[in-house]
Formats: sequence, structure tokens, C-alpha cells
Amino acid sequence: MDVQASDFITIGLLVLLEGLLSADNALVLAILVLGLPKKDQRKALRYGILGAFFFRIVAILLAVHLIQVGWVKLIGAGYLLWLSYSHFFGRQAGEDRRAIKPAAGWLGLSAFWA
Repeated sequence: MDVQASDFITIGLLVLLEGLLSADNALVLAILVLGLPKKDQRKALRYGILGAFFFRIVAILLAVHLIQVGWVKLIGAGYLLWLSYSHFFGRQAGEDRRAIKPAAGWLGLSAFWA
């Protein structure tokens, strides 16, 4: 296994993105605890930060496991193919791209998940 310069760039970008996500989480958590009494703010921040670390580690371990399962990769690939196809070919000829769409779609999920 040989290491290339692009590997270090990738690792650096991942560290940068992780730092940005951590800063975003800290900001949201700080805003959420503002309404609490002063004595409870420290406890809520501590539990929130520990919970964020715990769930991030769980998510990474789960992703490492799932990426080794063949059928999960096939489902993911199929979803990405469907997503790209529907993006380019899913609109009708006269449909306005700026038209207001319903908040819930298939299975009641919002457009964020589709």
C-alpha cells in the first residue's frame, strides 16, 4: 500500500469538514441551552457534547461495517442511479422547475430525503 500526496489532501479535507461540523454542532447546542437555567446549562452542554461524540463514533463504525456488505452497496448504487436519472429525466416537458412542491413525498418523507 503506497501513500500518495492526494491521500494527505483527502485526509486534510476530511479533518476540515469534521471540524466544521463540530463547530456547527457546538453552535446549535449552545443556542439550545440558552433557555435553560444557568446551573443546568453546563450539564446540558456536557451531555450534548458527549452524545455528539458517541453518536459520531457509532455512525462511523456502522458505516465501516455497512460498506463491507455487498447488497448494501448495490442498494446504494441503485439509489444513486435512480436519483441522477430522476434529476435529469424525471421532469415533464412543460413542468416549471420553480413550482412549489409538496413537503412530503413517497412514504411521507420530505424532499430532503429524496
